[in-house]
Amino acid sequence: MWYKQRLEHAPLEVGSKLEDKPAVISGQLDKSRFKLNRIASGISLSIERVTKEDEGMYFCGETGKKTLDFSTATFLAVTGQSDISVLQTPVRGSVSPGESVTLQCTVLSEIRAADLRVLWFRAAAGQSFPEIIYTHQNSSSRQCEISSSTSCSLYEFSKNILDQHHTGTYY
Repeated sequence: MWYKQRLEHAPLEVGSKLEDKPAVISGQLDKSRFKLNRIASGISLSIERVTKEDEGMYFCGETGKKTLDFSTATFLAVTGQSDISVLQTPVRGSVSPGESVTLQCTVLSEIRAADLRVLWFRAAAGQSFPEIIYTHQNSSSRQCEISSSTSCSLYEFSKNILDQHHTGTYY
């Protein structure tokens, strides 16, 4: 099952997809724009023609006989009339002190990668606002071209989680 949660709202079930059944999208959403597809590692969610109303945290949940497990959430931020799309690949599970983690962010844009600035944030308990922890400017890990007018840039950020002071939501 996929869920969406907007600030100050209860989670909304986006939809679900059982093994051999067609996907079911919530009646509160435009079924022509939301798609669920089974992939090797679970269920992917695609949203076409994104609007400001689509903004929020999206996360996947899996039910067992007596359990409900959730994936790490991905925040979808919708801004002005920009032709930029951002996708952050969620990290599965938690990271123990002393381990490192690498975060990935893909940017699709009609703007050249050299003209983009990508920021990484960390939101932690007790903070009023997330803090900027790293900035990519005029650089990315890898480039790919989607079409003649759209470029794809993959950005990576690696972090050693030394102790509890480094815990939080990174995006």
